Amino acid sequence: MSSTNPQKTTELQVPTAAIVTTESAGNAASAAKAGVLRVICRPTSFGGTGFLHKSGNVITAAHFIAGCRNSDLVLLTSTGQQFGVSSAVSDATKDLALLRPAKSLPGVPLTISSVSAPALGAQVSTWGYPGGYDGLLPLLSVGYFAGIQEFADPPRPNVRRWVINAAFNGGNSGGPVLSVEDGRVIGVVSSKLAPLPPFIAQVLSVLTGQKFGLQYELNHPDGTKSSVSEGQLIGEVLNYLRSQVQLVIGYSVITQDLNDFLAANGTP
Repeated sequence: MSSTNPQKTTELQVPTAAIVTTESAGNAASAAKAGVLRVICRPTSFGGTGFLHKSGNVITAAHFIAGCRNSDLVLLTSTGQQFGVSSAVSDATKDLALLRPAKSLPGVPLTISSVSAPALGAQVSTWGYPGGYDGLLPLLSVGYFAGIQEFADPPRPNVRRWVINAAFNGGNSGGPVLSVEDGRVIGVVSSKLAPLPPFIAQVLSVLTGQKFGLQYELNHPDGTKSSVSEGQLIGEVLNYLRSQVQLVIGYSVITQDLNDFLAANGTP
């Protein structure tokens, strides 16, 4: 999962009435077991999360599958069944991707909410496969809808994200954000808050871009090898450690962007 460090943001007004509910987040366990999948990019062994849509396709995060060929993507169900991906479309700005399975998937699709925005304080959950977890059943993380943030990223259009007070970790990207009240999808896990001072961000950029100096040979999961510099190794380790920092604040694609993305790709 990516870490977000916005340079300029605009605060938006949202409803302030909190939803009070006696429903348990665990009530969605059966739906998650049937509709949430692990998504794997085989060459990197990097894993993320996706969920079944009524079209038979799988929704996930665009940044997770970027650079991974369709033939290298694997969908793994909670029962251990593996499926290939025949095609994929993505929108990097919205951070959404739609994967078409090579064969029809078993399971029950999750329903996307018709509510444009939850109320502040509404309890939400996500089910997914955070890094380091190798189980078949998706793990539950519970939190609250905390607000909306708008990111300015010229020349691209501004992007809004739900702000979720919950533990999002690497591997949760692409997972559904569910309203605990009705179990419907209100967003898609995109990133977590892990801010960096500008100078530190510059240092990391220099390290990961350094191609000279002491060289080391790496063995990749797919059997290939590559040469990397000492600086690049240090940069990768520091970026990984940063990705494990948990401030218990994350960002989710908003419902409107999810619906617009699906409609734009002929999947209403």
